[in-house]
Amino acid sequence: MRHTFLRHHSGSSELLLFFSGWGSEPGMFYSDSDTGPGRNILMLWDYRDMTLDPDLLRGYCRISLLAWSMGVWAAGKALGEAGMVNGPRLAVNGTPFPIDDSRGIPTAIFDGTLNGLSERTLAKFRRRMCGSSDTLESLLACGLNRSAEELRDELAAIGDRARNTVSSPLRWDKAVVGDRDMIFPPAGQHHAWEELNVPITDTDAAHYDAGLFRRLLYEDELWTRP
Repeated sequence: MRHTFLRHHSGSSELLLFFSGWGSEPGMFYSDSDTGPGRNILMLWDYRDMTLDPDLLRGYCRISLLAWSMGVWAAGKALGEAGMVNGPRLAVNGTPFPIDDSRGIPTAIFDGTLNGLSERTLAKFRRRMCGSSDTLESLLACGLNRSAEELRDELAAIGDRARNTVSSPLRWDKAVVGDRDMIFPPAGQHHAWEELNVPITDTDAAHYDAGLFRRLLYEDELWTRP
């Protein structure tokens, strides 16, 4: 997987490890805000290769975890028991069961997305992901550069691994469920997290919400709220 520091201050003792979703790019999550906690923010993305360099996590006294969408599954695969993550672990609009008819994305929808992926269908997916034309316009203004072919390869790799391995033992402290999510059905998210006895916070958000991520990444929103 690739990695990008969304914020990096030399000498910072805290790290927020952010596993983004399928098809992500750093521009989707950059912010000019620098008023929140002084921790570094490391984004992991592109799950064609699931290797995580452990040297990236060395030297921090406190490491917290935020994962979104397919990143919830990816965090579990990459971190396992996650002994190095000693801070809060928050999942947003995703589950450890990414291809699942009752706890994730229904199998037929996942397969249809993968088999029919093109520049045209990718545009439709992003519209559903954003939930509104205004959010989509802001997303496209980030200057997305990854091609449909590259994203198809990534989705195929996720599918192969997710179908052929059991879910990870990673423990989550809280799950945030957007009630307008049209990618991971909210009912399925509830089913998954209730099964795992993970507390749930519902929020008025689509699958991708730039404002929500700005608060979660840069301002600590929802981390301490019950």
